[in-house]
Amino acid sequence: MKKEVKEFNNLKELIHHVADEYSSHIAFVIKHQNGKEIDYENITYKKLLEDINKLGTALFEMGFAGKRIAVIGRNRYEWAISHLANLLGGIVSVPLDKDLQYEELESSLIRSKASLIIFDEKLTDKISAIKENGKTELTEFVCMSEIEGFKSVKELIEQGEKSIREGKKEYVETTIDDNKMNILLFTSGTTSKSKAVMLSHKNIASNIYAMQSVEDIRDTDTNIAFLPFHHIFGSTCLIMMLASGVKTVFPDGLRYIKQNLNEYKVTVFVGVPVLTEAIYKTIMKEVEKQGKTKLIATAKKISNVLLKLHIDIRRKLFKQIIAALGGELRFVISGGAPADPAISQGFNDFGIKTVQGYGLTETSPVICAEDEEHMRNGTVGVPMINDTIEIENPDENGIGEIKVKGPNVMLGYYEMEEETDSVLKDGWFYTGDLGYFDKDRIFSYNR
Repeated sequence: MKKEVKEFNNLKELIHHVADEYSSHIAFVIKHQNGKEIDYENITYKKLLEDINKLGTALFEMGFAGKRIAVIGRNRYEWAISHLANLLGGIVSVPLDKDLQYEELESSLIRSKASLIIFDEKLTDKISAIKENGKTELTEFVCMSEIEGFKSVKELIEQGEKSIREGKKEYVETTIDDNKMNILLFTSGTTSKSKAVMLSHKNIASNIYAMQSVEDIRDTDTNIAFLPFHHIFGSTCLIMMLASGVKTVFPDGLRYIKQNLNEYKVTVFVGVPVLTEAIYKTIMKEVEKQGKTKLIATAKKISNVLLKLHIDIRRKLFKQIIAALGGELRFVISGGAPADPAISQGFNDFGIKTVQGYGLTETSPVICAEDEEHMRNGTVGVPMINDTIEIENPDENGIGEIKVKGPNVMLGYYEMEEETDSVLKDGWFYTGDLGYFDKDRIFSYNR
């Protein structure tokens, strides 16, 4: 099922389009908590673009046009606008894992040749030590919050606002090279083994277009950003949600999942199997505690029979269970690892559509996903509309190495020519994963 979706060559076109299309829609909700006092700040799509342009203008004025800027911290608004300000100005964005050990973090900063780092205040000690050590090429250190001794994102936004008022337009008018490296993203692994993947605007924009074309994301949705933004799945999905006019909120932590789902009336989220399994098990524990396990099992059987007759009563029948998840949750996308088929089936049985996909950092990331017409437990759906997947040297069961060709395939590994040549051959990316197509051309893989 392909939806009509506008395709963009780069993310600057995309963000400018949605800032106009969804101008007054809420793009992000920021929660401010002071003791028991809670205040919610709504950031519209119009304000989002204004903040990106102000921050980017300040970065250009500081001399970082054409440079590399690292971004590190928990999922928050300042992370999102820092990454987007880099991208919309043609600055190479280097998202880093906030949980990296000191040596790995310093090594990643050295390898990436980053000139500036925008960091979460919780990492101040590590960043201060890196600054003191002086082994990196960093010349500026900007904190996402206002703390003593460092410039802040807020300060740069104010500086950029003043410059824009004075007529400075260099940042806003920057032309993007769609196919040039604009993201440098480290794969997981030890310092010596991790690879820095080079991605372009075209890589990400093409993948967002493919995902939007098949998945039911609506401009009335509220998404909760569970997936860490430094992960390619998290950052691409962040921009996909913006491309769809969605409102994004931030979780307070794993312990508060149920509370946050209810607090924000979340309708959709993207997560890894560990997260979806944790949510499902929490529900089923409650069902068991109430002695309703048999009742739920019987209700599932009845609703599945009716479903075959095209009568869908799942969300009415399991209204209480959905209420435990905020009452509005309707769609879950799982990726990053194979999901437990029983968990996916469980959510679908309750009327919460749950799909999974398959991809890698090197493919920006999604190359295969379930959609409305291609859902089967234990599989990951069909290739994205702009990808071609083939199985290399299949065995008697059709299982072989997965290779993929498409506009979302990386430019290569940074400063690792031999490793790049070993996986990129004649336009194909060789994933190193095993997979196969079933008789209906629905795909499964094994990492």
